[in-house]
Amino acid sequence: MSPYNRTSLGIFLFVGAVSINAVKDGISKLLSAEITAVTFLSIQYMFLVILLSIPITLYFGRSALIPPRPWLQLLRGGSACLGIGFYYWSVHFIHIADAIAVVFVSPLIVTTLSPFLLGERPLGARRIMAVLVGFIGVIIIVQPSFTGQTPGYLIALGSGFFISFFYLLNRKLSQESPLICSVFHTALCASFFLLPLLFFYASPIHQSQLPLLASFAIFSAIGQIGMIAAFRLAAANIISPFIYAQIIAATAVGYYLFGAIPDKMTWFGILIIVGAGIYIALREIKLEQNN
Repeated sequence: MSPYNRTSLGIFLFVGAVSINAVKDGISKLLSAEITAVTFLSIQYMFLVILLSIPITLYFGRSALIPPRPWLQLLRGGSACLGIGFYYWSVHFIHIADAIAVVFVSPLIVTTLSPFLLGERPLGARRIMAVLVGFIGVIIIVQPSFTGQTPGYLIALGSGFFISFFYLLNRKLSQESPLICSVFHTALCASFFLLPLLFFYASPIHQSQLPLLASFAIFSAIGQIGMIAAFRLAAANIISPFIYAQIIAATAVGYYLFGAIPDKMTWFGILIIVGAGIYIALREIKLEQNN
């Protein structure tokens, strides 16, 4: 497969993964008053551990269950837990689309750090300007104030930072093991952090919640596999700006389930950071084609 086709497929998989994640997040919002973030995360990752352990053992042997470069794997699992956990926490205070809009800081961080941490193409003047413009958009969305919603925006901003490091570590570890093993290792290391927390923050699960929780687990698994596959195919600073596609799916889910859409200032901030992110991605694809 040519580099251009690999990049295009990586972008396609990433857009599909983040759109599926928006549906999953809508389910979590429906149950957020009854289920803790730790319980959601445990369902998400422990389901993957159980689901993938048998096929990995059959096809690759038991040794494939052991993560290579364990310290980096643990960092990836911890970053995933904190990033997603902070996101679930934030939606207690703000609408899904607003939370995702603030998490859009993540591709800007990835673009800034990937040349230093991954050895990807260094920043040029135009990309630096695009990153700065994107951060301005984030500030417009956050709108710092002393109103009740501000904590939710700040928590979502923390989620964006941790998700950035999850993306960077995904790319760093992308060639260490086969795709299915990489997904399993991420889930296993995340479960390592979550298991002790379940003793303190687990929620009781009722039979009426099982259909929604089963859907949540399935969507989570599909999204996680698609995302890790995307980072195996394309550079982190090319595909990460396409997280902006998630706002479209999230807005549709939020409107369908809760009748909520972002306000005018949020849309203005979204337009700014979407424009910055798309410019970064198109610029990277053009440079890759030229090379």
